[in-house]
Amino acid sequence: MRKAVVFGLLHAGLAVTRSLGRAGIPVTGIAWNPQDFGLRSRYLAAKRLVEGDRAVLEAVRAEALDGRVVLFPERDEHVEWTLDHWEDAIAVADLPLPADPEAIVRLRRKDVLPRVAAEADVPSPATVLADGDAAVREAGLRAPMVVKAVEGQEFALSFGHKAVVAESVDEALRVAQEARDRGFQTIIQEIVPDSHERVYSLLAYIARDGRPLVTLVGRKVRQGPLRFGTSAVFEVDYEPRVFDQGLRLLEAAGYTGIAHVEFAEDPRDGEFRVLEVNTRLPVWAALAANRHLDLPRIVYDDLSGREVAPLPTFTDDLTWVYLAKDVHVSLQMARRRELGARQFLRDYLRRPKARAIFARDDPWPAVASLAYLRSRTP
Repeated sequence: MRKAVVFGLLHAGLAVTRSLGRAGIPVTGIAWNPQDFGLRSRYLAAKRLVEGDRAVLEAVRAEALDGRVVLFPERDEHVEWTLDHWEDAIAVADLPLPADPEAIVRLRRKDVLPRVAAEADVPSPATVLADGDAAVREAGLRAPMVVKAVEGQEFALSFGHKAVVAESVDEALRVAQEARDRGFQTIIQEIVPDSHERVYSLLAYIARDGRPLVTLVGRKVRQGPLRFGTSAVFEVDYEPRVFDQGLRLLEAAGYTGIAHVEFAEDPRDGEFRVLEVNTRLPVWAALAANRHLDLPRIVYDDLSGREVAPLPTFTDDLTWVYLAKDVHVSLQMARRRELGARQFLRDYLRRPKARAIFARDDPWPAVASLAYLRSRTP
């Protein structure tokens, strides 16, 4: 049995660890940050807390001494590490990523994604690379706009948000200049108006031969920070246009592996516009790691060379909940009169749940996550 290595041990990394560990597969966890609460999981056969890129490579090589491993990079910074060490990584590991790293870059970079979307005939918001004032002004973007990093998560750590809203071109240019001063390349993009309750995602795993082995479509119910944050509550909610456009986009990019494609429905014309593509599992990965759909195990088996048959699109009535975060988000929404107690309770009572962190057979990550949550709450 091949060893699995999970690089990054927050929500998605923990979901992968539990899925494979429960199946008796040896799992090693690698993390840069001691606050990665998945380090406390009982399903880790080994754990390595390391510092620096070189130490990660040495750790992966050490795990592969007895044979190739299956490596799961959890978040954007872990995918970025993989791209930076591509030849070394693929020499010892199989990854849920395309054989051609250029396919990853074409989807990760928010300035390139609109061109790929156009090739696939998939709508996207008007977007311009913020590489000069003249180019931005000539683009004719309509306010409000949002300023985002071209790729990566460091922008969110620096600014406290993964996107900064601007009410005018001048304001957007000021934010873009501040980002440049901090070392970030950004895009400026029109906001799809009034779409925060209509943000849908396709989660897919595409085999190397191009077959979608796993597909799931769902919707953000609540997110934090409000409007432009990551999910606090996410539910399975099949939308055929998201399914079709997401797969078409991945095919146009020549992408295989795990992909999370996010769309917003534009109330002006009813079109779904692609917002971003994550070449990794989403924060709500536990929604796809259950007894009815075990995506991590399917990925592991496929990358280990086992025969895996495509599954029907997952449409079970299931909601992923990150309770600690959702309480914080819901209180903010209540103060803005956007959420009442009845609606909050209905979301918890009406559907089966997939918990973000807590598990009865593996409780310690939930305890450890309290310190992580405190560090992330302003």
